[in-house]
Amino acid sequence: MSSATDPHTQQPREEASTPSTHNPVVTWVLFIVVFGLFIAGLWVMSLYTIAWFLFVIGLLMCILSLFLAFQAIPALLR
Repeated sequence: MSSATDPHTQQPREEASTPSTHNPVVTWVLFIVVFGLFIAGLWVMSLYTIAWFLFVIGLLMCILSLFLAFQAIPALLR
């Protein structure tokens, strides 16, 4: 058996980083804005019989709202 110790135990342990408490008002406002953008995108997509490009605009609105919900806002709230 080797007399060498485990190198992982010699390094100081890092503190577990827990997210700070977020303001519930900011959380709800962001939720309403992003959810409203998604619903508005669906509504604009439904107007494709008026003009075909409205479908594309609504699709972009939905994609933007999903990007904000799953990438931008979590990075902002870290």
